[in-house]
Amino acid sequence: MQRAMRTAALLAALAGFLVPGGGAAAQELWLTTSSGEAGPQVRVNFGSPRERRVPSRPKLLSLVAITPDASANLLPEVKPSAPDVPPALVAPLPSKPARTLVAATYDSGYWVTLKDGAKRNTSRLMEPEAEAGRWTVRFAKAALGPEAPWQRVVGHVLEIVPLEVPSASAGAIRFRVLFRGRPLAGAAVFYADNSGDLGQRQPPASVTDEAGVATVPIRQPGMQIVSVSHAEDPSLAPALADRDDYSATFAFRLDEATVN
Repeated sequence: MQRAMRTAALLAALAGFLVPGGGAAAQELWLTTSSGEAGPQVRVNFGSPRERRVPSRPKLLSLVAITPDASANLLPEVKPSAPDVPPALVAPLPSKPARTLVAATYDSGYWVTLKDGAKRNTSRLMEPEAEAGRWTVRFAKAALGPEAPWQRVVGHVLEIVPLEVPSASAGAIRFRVLFRGRPLAGAAVFYADNSGDLGQRQPPASVTDEAGVATVPIRQPGMQIVSVSHAEDPSLAPALADRDDYSATFAFRLDEATVN
């Protein structure tokens, strides 16, 4: 019975994803690299690859670089990117990118939807008559090279963990989705490249099974971005929000032509 109810709920959710033109592009957090004055740097991107927005420095709660044998806190070094490039927050990498996994947490705060449909960045304490209220937090990871600890579990509330390191000719990659450290079944996993949308405007690439595992196709070379979201209703803080919305991304590059 529980499995049937979960399946029905998932089908209803997927129907919403597939409505043509339905909803705005998801506002996600994802990590990439670029060259800075002092060498390679990690970029904290916000919005979607197709429509980037300026991330808020105070909302970035953590940014960590992890190698197979060490980790470093990059948060004190974070600064806005140069004005002549797509908006982002950047920080220098303390080690070779090929060996580095980076992970970030971003708190988008409380949002309410008013009776006239307008959205406001505040909680139910300030707008008790709002139609709906939610708290949104985003997590991001990126494997910057083949020697990075791809399969490391960093402890995010919602986390995407690769089950393998894909070869340059890989046509797909398997991930496990964890929520509070446990496999999350029935989660819609989306795929995008560095010029597309993350979720919402496209059908899911896969749905996690009972073990939280999904197989995601790799459609073209270059930047690969996988995303997933999960909502908890009621909220952990019901006086502030009705529900808690979590999202997570995992990014990596495959620069040679794929087989798909």
